[in-house]
Amino acid sequence: TTTDLRAWTGLTGPQMHRLVRQLWEKTPDTGRGRPWALSFTDRVLLLVLAYRTNLTMQQLGSLFGISHSALHRVVDRLAGPLAELLGPPPTDRRELWVVDGTLLPVHDKKKTAKSKNYRRSVNVQVVCRARDRRVVAVGDAWPGNRNDIVVFRETVGRTLPDHPRLSGDGGYRGSDRIRTPQRGPDGRIIKDRNYRRFRRRRAVAEHTIARLKDHQVLRQCRRKGDGINHAVAGVAALHNLKLEVR
Repeated sequence: TTTDLRAWTGLTGPQMHRLVRQLWEKTPDTGRGRPWALSFTDRVLLLVLAYRTNLTMQQLGSLFGISHSALHRVVDRLAGPLAELLGPPPTDRRELWVVDGTLLPVHDKKKTAKSKNYRRSVNVQVVCRARDRRVVAVGDAWPGNRNDIVVFRETVGRTLPDHPRLSGDGGYRGSDRIRTPQRGPDGRIIKDRNYRRFRRRRAVAEHTIARLKDHQVLRQCRRKGDGINHAVAGVAALHNLKLEVR
């Protein structure tokens, strides 16, 4: 039912239909090779459910009645195309963008490092639009002990076009591309009316990241390699889909 779909995936019926149509345009079934155990719609539902609930592969396989290996093939086939749905950044230079970093616990030790959340995590940069909290871009995962400005320069900063209205917190101090709070001669932030306005804008990025973390895969990612990058971009694409289709 619609209520069950919303409770399990966070998507409504029209949003799910839109997602299925977009993914079908990117990776349709060709009819060649080994036949899939599930229909295309069920495979999309499986991927969204995996991101939303972060159930283990054994639990998902039992839920859909397929084998462990078949479930892995479904996720590997659709995770990349879902991440590509995030698309390029908007071109309107009048919009205010806000950037912030977040720490995501990941099991793959090749990508993680112990960070201030006392866990092996990765640092991911998220750029969102202040007007409607649309995710503009996400960066690749870096070890969690790296500073935000370093990760931004090496990930999002290399692909994101120059934007005149890009705002960030004090962790991005020293970047000529990001507006940060104004500081006095002693190096401390000047807490005036402009700073209060800046804090309200910065809260937009924090709220957007909190919405992304409603998908439990971003709270404990067990996938290796580029699985965390596909998960972050895929969850961001789902977030934008919910903003576009009500």
